[in-house]
Amino acid sequence: MIPKFAETLANAGNNLIIDEVLLDDTSLRTYAASLANHTVYYIGVFCDLKIMQEREILRGDRAIGLSNDQIERVHKGICSSYDFTVDTSFQSSFTVSYKILEFLSSPPTPARFKKIIGEDKQ
Repeated sequence: MIPKFAETLANAGNNLIIDEVLLDDTSLRTYAASLANHTVYYIGVFCDLKIMQEREILRGDRAIGLSNDQIERVHKGICSSYDFTVDTSFQSSFTVSYKILEFLSSPPTPARFKKIIGEDKQ
């Protein structure tokens, strides 16, 4: 339902940032289909596993071991190709956000979602 909700918000003229861990190609294809009429940048966020494990513990609101499962499942298949990537291992959220804003000011061509939509039509 989240991709359809995102589509509704985008159709109403809202700019969106969707922060979601996509665990399979089907989820990404659903977003691509729902947002096909909008400009979408697909940004990959990476982090070293040891650092993710430390953050799980320090945050106190995460299921311990979740990062172990996710690192094996994300960044695979069609989910592994991005318009832009960042690594949060040793950079602050401010620095990472700045890099993303800098990328968006280029202006870049958002190619990844368009490619997924094209692949699905073949």
